[in-house]
Amino acid sequence: MIDNSGIGDDDSEARDCGSGLVGTIGGLLVFLALMLFAVQSLIGVYARSMVTDAAYEGARLVAGARVDQGDSAARRSAQRDAELEVRSLLGEFGETIALDWSETTPETVALTVKARPPGFAFASLGPGALSLIEKTVRVRVEQMQ
Repeated sequence: MIDNSGIGDDDSEARDCGSGLVGTIGGLLVFLALMLFAVQSLIGVYARSMVTDAAYEGARLVAGARVDQGDSAARRSAQRDAELEVRSLLGEFGETIALDWSETTPETVALTVKARPPGFAFASLGPGALSLIEKTVRVRVEQMQ
């Protein structure tokens, strides 16, 4: 049935106007949440990779043949230099890490790096939201032959 205005009772275009807005906003929010999770995960993987690489480089520097392994003062000096190198490799993130050489033996150099990964997405969930990065790298001491 058509009234004087020319609009029919069953005109679906007038009734459906704006009905897709709620679904679009909901879909956009879900998409943004998934992107935020993906970016946060990638940052965590990158941080773990960089910590492992920097720890290996630090342990390699101390285990090198240039360091007199029998002289504890030379080894401590090499550890201090390696700590500076590890922190410089990690940039600003390197200022927040903890380094531990306590598992070092005369045959191997062990460096443990503990760090809280950088985060922006889940920081509001508290300190337990992001898992602690803890990497131990062991390198055999080089012997001159």
